[in-house]
Amino acid sequence: MTDKHSLDCSIKIADLEREPKQFKLVATEAQCKDLAERFDLVAIESLSGDMSVWDEGADSGVHVKGSISAKLTQRCIASLKPVEETLETDFELMLVDPAMADRMDDEGVYLDPDAPDYDALEGDIVPLGEVLAQTLSISMNPYPRAEGAELETKKLSGVSVNEPELEKPNPFAVLAKTRDES
Repeated sequence: MTDKHSLDCSIKIADLEREPKQFKLVATEAQCKDLAERFDLVAIESLSGDMSVWDEGADSGVHVKGSISAKLTQRCIASLKPVEETLETDFELMLVDPAMADRMDDEGVYLDPDAPDYDALEGDIVPLGEVLAQTLSISMNPYPRAEGAELETKKLSGVSVNEPELEKPNPFAVLAKTRDES
């Protein structure tokens, strides 16, 4: 059976095994309010996640696989009106020691669409609540727009939105002309 925990949940790597342990995290009202402030949102009405966590050993790190469910309200990027969003998504994260994360960065593992996301794990504690919070942060719509909201560009000179880019002179044309004259 899966125990229910708040976002304060963390687990020691020493307590993990190769068999996944199941966790269900549910944010309290106060935690939702704190996260909304942290991520500059109007509100987070609910946030929960189901996670399986297991240790693959020093060479493969700790794996966290699960799903996140959230209901939140952001500001429209054009009108600043509230935009509600319901989020339901799966995620997979591999937590490795910092040296291994650096090696993976150097090898370009992040470019492989089949590779799980990874991050460096400092210390011997897996902060499951923070994993859920950061997953929320990267999963929500980065450009929320209220229905029918458009930017008023007529009042802004030199700004082109949803229109073909204006013909601009090539800044290197003067240099090319100088080179041709010499």
